[in-house]
Amino acid sequence: MGFVYVDVIVHGLKASKRVKMLVDTGSTYIVLSPSLVSELGLYETPYSVELTLADGRKVRAKLYLAEVEVEGRKGPAFVAELETPTPLLGVYALETLGFRVNPRTGKLEEISPEGGYLLRN
Repeated sequence: MGFVYVDVIVHGLKASKRVKMLVDTGSTYIVLSPSLVSELGLYETPYSVELTLADGRKVRAKLYLAEVEVEGRKGPAFVAELETPTPLLGVYALETLGFRVNPRTGKLEEISPEGGYLLRN
C-alpha cells in the first residue's frame, strides 16, 4: 500500500493550520510536536498517556484536545504531544470523522455518511 498522507486542518485556541500528516493506523492519537501544539494553542487536558513507539520504547505524552478537519469533515480529536519528524493521524480521529484507509487504493474512504461526532460545513 505504501504511505498515505492527508492534509488536516488543526484548529486550536490561538490559530488554525493545515498540516500534512501521515495516516498511521497503528497509532491511536494524532501526534504533533511540542512546538506545533504551542503554536496552535491546543487545549491541554489533565491526562497523559503511555505510548509505545515503533521501536518498542515506551514514553509518556500529554494529551491535548483540538478540532480537526479532513476533506470537509470536522470533529474533536485527542492530540499526543511528542517530538516527531512527521505529524501522525491516528485511528481515533479517522473513526471520529468517519474515515478508513482503503488498503488497495491507499486513499481515505468514508465509512459512515455522517461520521461519529461530525460537523459538516
